[in-house]
Amino acid sequence: MHNATIRHRILTIPGLNNSGPTHWQSLWERKFSRCERIDLGRWDAPDKDEWVGRIDHAIADATDDEPILVAAHSLGCHAFAHWFAAAGGLARARLAGALLVAPPDLSRLRHDHGLTGFADAPAFTSRVPMTVVASDNDPYAKTAHVWRLSRQWDARFVNAGPFGHLNADSGLGDWPYGQYLLASLQPAPTPALADERLWIRSGDWPNRVRRDPRFEHRESAHRR
Repeated sequence: MHNATIRHRILTIPGLNNSGPTHWQSLWERKFSRCERIDLGRWDAPDKDEWVGRIDHAIADATDDEPILVAAHSLGCHAFAHWFAAAGGLARARLAGALLVAPPDLSRLRHDHGLTGFADAPAFTSRVPMTVVASDNDPYAKTAHVWRLSRQWDARFVNAGPFGHLNADSGLGDWPYGQYLLASLQPAPTPALADERLWIRSGDWPNRVRRDPRFEHRESAHRR
């Protein structure tokens, strides 16, 4: 079991036909108070430009300055990638990281589902931490294809094992390993700040201030 501490707002981006009530995205939305879904509209007949526009609005409408974590699944990964490729530096800077789970092979979706509204996956470089997750037996994409997508998207690649399309049918529940992967995208807390929070809570802060060389000159000046 992986322990995950997620400190930031989460925006989930489902794929074709949306994510049902037992999908890990839906369970995360119930588990984390600051986790919400981007309503992409026309879930059954997706239009790339419309989906990208809705992602753009959702990120722009986050009024506070808190970093955003994106958790996308399936075709939602491609929608996010198209948004990110076109986004400016300020929009990209809103993101703490992106978890892109089971992106499908678009050629398969075109052949099997008649999906014509999505162009091929873009390529970009990024300073935003991203992780692309594959499954050994995903019916919508071979592992090698997902690995190539991770290279196009300048992202870390993770093989999660034989779990199908990593959706509700995969029996993942609220997917603790996915929570761990999402949490790992966050920048580590500044050690000094984390340490100071600890000793402030412990009640030892008066003694720590006296021992801390950063405060010595203040005490010396006070004594004079």
